[in-house]
This record gives sequence, structure tokens and C-alpha cells, in this order.
Amino acid sequence: MWISIAIASALLSAAATIFEKASLRRIGALDFSLLISAALFVFSAGTAFKVDMFGYGAGTLGILVFKSVINAGAFLLVMMTLERCDISGSLPLLGLTPGFTALLAFFTIGDAITAAEAGGLLLMTAGVFLLEKKGSVAAGGWRGQWTIWAALLLFAVSSVLDKVLLGSRGTPPLAVMFWQHLVFLLMYLGLSLGKGRGPARALRETPREVYLYIAAAAVLTLGYRYTQLSAVKLAPVALVLAVKRTSVFFASLAGGKIFSEPRLLARGAAAGVIITAGFLILRNAG
Repeated sequence: MWISIAIASALLSAAATIFEKASLRRIGALDFSLLISAALFVFSAGTAFKVDMFGYGAGTLGILVFKSVINAGAFLLVMMTLERCDISGSLPLLGLTPGFTALLAFFTIGDAITAAEAGGLLLMTAGVFLLEKKGSVAAGGWRGQWTIWAALLLFAVSSVLDKVLLGSRGTPPLAVMFWQHLVFLLMYLGLSLGKGRGPARALRETPREVYLYIAAAAVLTLGYRYTQLSAVKLAPVALVLAVKRTSVFFASLAGGKIFSEPRLLARGAAAGVIITAGFLILRNAG
């Protein structure tokens, strides 16, 4: 069951990334993050009437807010990368998240990973490295892609906190999403005002067609976040992330084709390693 949910999350995430890149070709990363967070909050506001948003202890609410701040930072870092880099040249590094998460979850919350599953994660990581090596150099190479490396670490921490919230504390996915979208909006609003822009200027300077891209990205983002949170309730967090991160492969190739990026054949060849790793993980997942 969790496998199907995680695959759906990967496909929705890949589609959302393509619309994000299309938007970031026309507007800045912070403006985009502010506008999409506003759209996400509006779309998810109805969930406040479906579940109790305050029926948790101070500890749980604290983790919820802290996790949302981390996620907001990671999202903005990825958008900053997509704004200046090829989608197929930088995005594959996000495929390393399962490895970061597996180690972090093992040492912090005791998630068990079998030898076969660990082999699958290592193989998937090797495939992503191969994909990146054969891709175009973007943003000055790996050291120039510090935003992706920082986002990787933040995503790993966020994923472990997801497991704590949805597993041991039993927080409903809709509640997690609501608080996440609220914190995203407040954080980006504060950053925008701090830079002297604000929502009015962001709205005024955004081309009309970009609003369609943002709306599509928002709907797809809601879908992939909800399915990811649902899958984490049913399986080890590292395995869900391993499957969900295949979205990096789909988005890199599809986005690379749409935006006419170079060396897609080389990147497609490297995809065989990632697919093999995915089957290994699926076969040995409980």
C-alpha cells in the first residue's frame, strides 16, 4: 500500500518541480516562494475545520512549528538553485536525501534498515552521483551548489521529524500540512518585507501567465506532500524517501527535455542504476 502512495508522491512532485522551474524563469525565488505559499495556505485552509489543529501538547506543536521552519528553509534553498541552474544539472543531488535520512533516523529514532534495503539506498545514491557526473556543470560545480547541499541536510532533519509527528505522536497528516503551510507563508512574508519587497510588489511584478504555473504547482505540491506524509505513517521513513526521491529522476529528464537542456542521453543511461536500486528497495521492503 505504502509503495503506491510513495510512487504517486514522486510523480506529483516531479510535475510540481517542472511548473516551479517554469515560474522561476520569470520571477525570483523569494517572490515565487511567497506566492506559492499563499496559494497553498488558501487551498489547505479548509482542513482547519476537519481536524483539531490545537488538540496536541506543547511539545508536539513545538516540533510541528520547528519542522515547518526547517522545511520552509529547505524549499527556498531549492528554489534558489532552480532559479539559476539547469533542472537536470542540479536537481539530481536531492536524490541523496534517503541516505542522509537513513543515517539520521537510525541514530535518532531507531528506524531499522535491513542489509538489502541499505544496499538499495547505496545503489540509488551511486546512480544519482553518476547522473550528476554525466550532467552539465551548473552554478560552479558541487561547491557552487551549496544551496542544494544545505537543503539536503534540512530535508533529512524534516523527514525524521515527520516520522516522530506521524508515528509516535500520531499527528494527523492534515494538521501537519496546515501548520506547515501557515509557517511557510509567515516566514516568506517576513523575509520579503525584510528585503523591502512585500506581497504587493511581488504580485505587481509577476507576469500574468506565471500565476497559472504557480496555481498548478500549488495543487501538485498539496498532492505530493499529503501522499508523502501518508506513506511515512506506513513504512520506514528512509524507504519512503527513497521511492519519493525518484521524482528527481523524472523531473530531471522531463524538465531537461522541456527546457532544452543538454546531455539528456547520458543522464538517461545513468537512470538505469536508479531504477535498479528502486526495485531492490521495493522487493525487500516490508
